[in-house]
Amino acid sequence: MPVTGVKRGNYMLLFYCAHCAKMIAAADSESTDQIVDRLDEHITKCPSATFTYEGTSNVARQRLGGLRSFLEERPAGKIRLQ
Repeated sequence: MPVTGVKRGNYMLLFYCAHCAKMIAAADSESTDQIVDRLDEHITKCPSATFTYEGTSNVARQRLGGLRSFLEERPAGKIRLQ
């Protein structure tokens, strides 16, 4: 599975595109804006993208709530999480 975003082994959040099966990884050091920008970039290449996600650390699991709130405030038609 192709991985974009961070160096191997430094993953905090893992997003999987249900349409093309690409994995997008995010590191502890990345801001929510950086993560969302990368997901938006993927959507431009894969317009039917929807994402499942998982946190690989306690920090990641705590941050998922904040990320979900951030995404709920975005315009409809942008990032879709499953």
